[in-house]
Amino acid sequence: MELLFKVYSEFLGTVIRAITGQLYTQDQIKRITSGATGKYLKEFFPKTRDGEGTLQRVESARIHIEAAGTIIRDMQEDLAVQDKQLSELVKSVKEKKRLADRYQTLADTNKEAFEAFRIEMENALRKELTEQARKGKRIRQVISFLLWLVTLILGAALGTYFKEIVTWLSST
Repeated sequence: MELLFKVYSEFLGTVIRAITGQLYTQDQIKRITSGATGKYLKEFFPKTRDGEGTLQRVESARIHIEAAGTIIRDMQEDLAVQDKQLSELVKSVKEKKRLADRYQTLADTNKEAFEAFRIEMENALRKELTEQARKGKRIRQVISFLLWLVTLILGAALGTYFKEIVTWLSST
């Protein structure tokens, strides 16, 4: 029975400490527990956090602030590098656009002159090819006739002696 009473009182004390600790501030808890009757109620309130826990939280906060500062500095450095790269890219694009505009102007200016030059070159080339075709025309006709004649004679000979050639080839 006594064990049950101790468990019950400990449980009740923990529940009351949890509930009252959330309802009162640290100053209110000190005022309540400092009086003559407060010393009997002291066990029902949560214990005050000592300075050691506070120092740990302050140190943890300082470490987190330093880490955040490091991250921000790294991000600023990365942004500075990216800004420099983008500036160089913009400069390169402007230079290439200026060069393209210059070539476009040259192309537009020379388009009429090039068209006249192209027509003149086509006429000259056509005339030269026609002359070369006429120059060797008789020789090509004679050679074509001779080849046709040789092919005709060989075909006639093969047709006439085909059976004899097949018999001779099969015998060897």
